[in-house]
Amino acid sequence: MSGTFSSLTSALSALRYNRVAMDVASNNVANASTAGYARRQVVAQSTGAPAQPVIWSRWDGAVGGVEAGAITRMVDPILDARARVEHAGSSFSETRAASLENLETAVAEPGDSGVAAALQTFQAAWHSVANNPGDGAARTQVLATAKTLRDTIAAQGSAVSDEWDSQRSAIGAAAGEVNQVAGQLADLNKGLRNSYVGGTDAGTLLDQRDQLTLRLAELTGAKVSINPDTTVDVTVAGQDLVKGNNAFAVAVSGSTTLAGNGADPVTLSVNGTPVTLTTGELGAQQQLLSTDLPGYQSSLDGFVATLASAVNARHGAGLDLDGAPGGDFWSGTTAATLQVAITDPRKVAAADPAKGGLDNTNATALGSGDIGGTQYRNLVTRLGVTVSSARQGATNQATLAAQVDASREAVSGVSTDEEMVNLLTAQHGYEAASRVMTTLDSMLDTLIHDTGLVGR
Repeated sequence: MSGTFSSLTSALSALRYNRVAMDVASNNVANASTAGYARRQVVAQSTGAPAQPVIWSRWDGAVGGVEAGAITRMVDPILDARARVEHAGSSFSETRAASLENLETAVAEPGDSGVAAALQTFQAAWHSVANNPGDGAARTQVLATAKTLRDTIAAQGSAVSDEWDSQRSAIGAAAGEVNQVAGQLADLNKGLRNSYVGGTDAGTLLDQRDQLTLRLAELTGAKVSINPDTTVDVTVAGQDLVKGNNAFAVAVSGSTTLAGNGADPVTLSVNGTPVTLTTGELGAQQQLLSTDLPGYQSSLDGFVATLASAVNARHGAGLDLDGAPGGDFWSGTTAATLQVAITDPRKVAAADPAKGGLDNTNATALGSGDIGGTQYRNLVTRLGVTVSSARQGATNQATLAAQVDASREAVSGVSTDEEMVNLLTAQHGYEAASRVMTTLDSMLDTLIHDTGLVGR
C-alpha cells in the first residue's frame, strides 16, 4: 500500500543499497594490489510489484525502492581465454630462448676461447712445422695445440650436456608444480560447486580459479572449460588433467643424461599417456631435451668425426721424422671421446713419403686444408640464427601477452580514482536517503503531535 510509511521503506532501501555500494568500493580499494583480484561491482535494481503475484490479486502499491541485485566480478571470459593462450606461448618462447642463449654463451663464438680459434691455432702450428720440419719445438707445439683444441671441443660438449642436465631437472620440477596446482584446482572445484548450490558469494574462489588456470596454461598450454556451476575442467594435449574434484598426475620419465637420451628418451605423460606439448614451459623444455640440445650435440660430434677423419687420413699418408709412416693423429670421433693419439713429437708426420723425413709437404697440407672448419662455421652460424629467431619470437610473444594483460586490466583492474568516485557517490546517496528519512520523521512528528489540537 502506498503512503507516507512506504516512503520510509524506500528511503531505508536506499540506505541499505548505498551501504553495500560503499562496502564494495572500499573492498576494491583495499585489494587494488592483490594479485589476481578482479574488481567487483554492485548491481542496483528497483523494487516494486511482486514478480509473481497471487492469482486474482492486484498490486496496489505505488512506491518501490532499490536493492542490491548482485555483486559481480568485472571479467571478460574471452579475454581470460586469450590470456591463457598468449601466456602459454610466452612461457614457451622465453624458456627456449633463455636456454639457447645459455648454450650460445658457452659456445663462445666468435671469440679467442672458442673452437674456431683453437682450430686456427692448431693449423698455424702445422705451418710452423712446414717452415722447419726438423724443429722439435715446432713439432711439440703441434701436439700442444692439438691438446688445446681437444680440450676446447670437450668443454663445448660438456656445456651442451650441462645445459641438457639443467633442463632435465627443470622439467621434473615443472611437472611437480603442475601436479600441485592441479590438485589445488581440483580442491577448489569442490568449494565452487558448494557455493553455486548454496547461492553464496564465490568471488574470492573465482579469483583463485582464474589464477590457477592461468598458471597451468603457462606451464603446459592447458585448455580450460568452464562449467555452468563455475567449476573448471582442464585438459593437456587432449588428456584430462583436472576433471571435477579429480586431478591426474603429470610424470616425467627417461634418461637423466644426454648420453643416454638416444636409447631412453625423456617422455612426458599425463595420467599415464605420453604427450608431446607444443606450448607452455613444459613444451619448451620437452623440445630442448628432445630436439634442440641433442641436435647441436649431434652436429658437434659430426664436426669432430670430420676433423678426426681428415687429419688421420692426411697424417697417415705422411712420414714422421724417423721415416716411418704416420699413424692416426686422433682417436675417438665425438666431443666426449676425442684424444690426441700420439705423444712423441718425432711421430708427427710432416713429410711426403717420396721426398724424405725432412720434407714439409704433409705439414703444409694439414695447415692449409679444410679439416672441418667449414662444417664448424656452418654449425655456429645455424646456432646463431636459431638463437636470434628464438629471442625475437620471445620478444614478440611477450608483447602480445602484455597487450592482452592490458586489456584484461582495463576490465578487471582496480582504479583507485574511479573507486573513490564510486565511494563518494554512494556516500552522498546514503546521506540523501538519510535526509529523506529525517524529513519524513519531522513531518510525521508534526502530523501526530500538532494536528487536530482543540483550543484550550
